[in-house]
Amino acid sequence: MTRTEKFLQRVNALIDFSFTAKIHERIHTAPDGRTPYDALRLFRIMLLQEWFGFSDAVAEEMIYDRKSFQEFLGLVANDSIPDESTIGRFRKALVDKKLDTEFFEEVLRQIEAKGLRIDHGKSVDAMIVEVPKGRKKKDGGNSRDAEASFTKKNNRSYHGYKGHNATDTMGDFILKTYTSTAKDHDSIHMKKVLDGDEKSVFADSAYQNKADKQEFRKKGKFYGVIEKAKRNHPLSGSQKAKNHKISSVRCRTEHPFAEIRIRMGFKARYRGLRKNEWHWRMATAAYNLKRLVGKFFTAQKQAVVWCS
Repeated sequence: MTRTEKFLQRVNALIDFSFTAKIHERIHTAPDGRTPYDALRLFRIMLLQEWFGFSDAVAEEMIYDRKSFQEFLGLVANDSIPDESTIGRFRKALVDKKLDTEFFEEVLRQIEAKGLRIDHGKSVDAMIVEVPKGRKKKDGGNSRDAEASFTKKNNRSYHGYKGHNATDTMGDFILKTYTSTAKDHDSIHMKKVLDGDEKSVFADSAYQNKADKQEFRKKGKFYGVIEKAKRNHPLSGSQKAKNHKISSVRCRTEHPFAEIRIRMGFKARYRGLRKNEWHWRMATAAYNLKRLVGKFFTAQKQAVVWCS
């Protein structure tokens, strides 16, 4: 048995997919016509795409080719396999009805129902999601995604969007997400991934804000944002020591980004902010499911590099 087959069997054993019945009802409202594909099967295809970085065409081909995928989808002999057009139409319905938000919250509900404690602190960070810069057209126009924008990091120019995450302070689960265009500074969307009831918040120096610091301290909350030196005002020894302690917690928010980008093969496949928002939220929810399996089956745990 392959590791992939074990993983998919464990997903089936742990996750309650009954919520897809309501999704099916909301998407397929017409009483007449040909019997549609079950939303449960199509939703599982969406998860396969997020876990393994498949496009619609590749997903269709891999389902035909791999026995473990067919078993995960509950396919038996003579069952028809959804083609790439069907997968695309199902995704459009999910995007239009904003069912990605409901799915993300359902995953968190199931995590808590399994008895896994999610602490009340959060670590915040963002990842750049690049999209093609486009080409010039003969009429003088450009095929560039109009809602994407440019930003610069480490003297390199990027074009696309940003996926903002808030994880628990252990870096186990992603608790909230937000998607913005790339030019937006990370700090202006910090509160979009906070609930207001956090006992502590950790972030890198890009999120340093004097007003937020005062607000947190007034409420008796820990403001764990890296201090940065200013011109003619270098950091003191105590500030450097505090930054080192904060970094040992804050760095764990990088682990989900690494998993999503490298192991899950995440990349932007769609145009427009809304579709990329859907994609980012689905990817983070799929990551949470993968992490949940790792919590119950140690052999399935992902490698974690703890910062010192």
